Amino acid sequence: MKKIILVLFSVFLIVACGGDDPAPVPAAQGTLGGKCYPNNTCNDGLICQEGRNVCVKQDDSADSDSPVSDDDSGDSQKNDNDPSDDADSASADDAECGNGTKETGELCEKGEYVNCSTVSSEYSSGFALCNDFCNGWKTDECETSGNGVQPLATFPARTHELTYLYNGQDAFNGMANQEDELWTAALFNASIDVNGSAYSIPNPQANVHWLAAYYDSAALYFYQSSFLCDENMSCQDATPGLVLGADLSSLSAGKELSIGISDKHKVNMLIMDVMNGADCVMLVGYGTLTVDSVKIAVGSAGKFGFTTSKTEIYLPVATPEGDMSAEIEGAGLKICK
Repeated sequence: MKKIILVLFSVFLIVACGGDDPAPVPAAQGTLGGKCYPNNTCNDGLICQEGRNVCVKQDDSADSDSPVSDDDSGDSQKNDNDPSDDADSASADDAECGNGTKETGELCEKGEYVNCSTVSSEYSSGFALCNDFCNGWKTDECETSGNGVQPLATFPARTHELTYLYNGQDAFNGMANQEDELWTAALFNASIDVNGSAYSIPNPQANVHWLAAYYDSAALYFYQSSFLCDENMSCQDATPGLVLGADLSSLSAGKELSIGISDKHKVNMLIMDVMNGADCVMLVGYGTLTVDSVKIAVGSAGKFGFTTSKTEIYLPVATPEGDMSAEIEGAGLKICK
């Protein structure tokens, strides 16, 4: 079941709530179990394991829990007959891809497989196999929906930190902190050929872009709104605008979430416009969003940092999941026509 929220400037937002969480996806770069950064480093507390290009916990060779015999006078020499030594060898630092056991730091184990559709919504059938490093999935045998749908445009990968997160819709509608969130350039932008004319995101005439967000008890809502302002800062809304919603319970640092329309996705990305006097959904986005940082305290404003993958843009009637117009209209939204 999707929740519908009415927000600023009569823009609607779908938020995917409920349903089973999607199957595990590869850990974010630099996090435990994820690929190392290009300079062979990882986030604090982790190191890049040589030869595997995967982030693991730092080895604490001086661990006081290291097994020693009762009569050992401080010598921590390994006892080959002590079975607890075997447990140490299965720690995250010594995780061995292909030993038949999924250990700390591994996403999967060799021989393991999942349905391709759980790895990415772009796949409709086939099975994905655990890769040679046990930190991701091989998708060579995965098949797309077969309907030949291709993205109309692509948003490049983006990283952004909101320095102020409104606590509730009322504060957001009041735009009390708007000057802290004004930017000279939009975060997401693309141009699509529509019947021989360029459809630009955002409006090419817009000269002010407001990137802001608020949260409530259910979700976090991000907006890229654009305005055409004169020298006296008299402004008019310039469509289209971008709306992104994320299930609040899924937002934890380092977590990678899927962007899409159906209930299995925890994030929605909609490009909204106005046609025939009504707000409508023009395009939808598919990709992933990684939570870099989140600080939300009940009763106060917060901060939110995120990184999106390359995000592909589709018409609502032709997405990797097929025609999603029924789901969108069933949520109370209109499709731009």
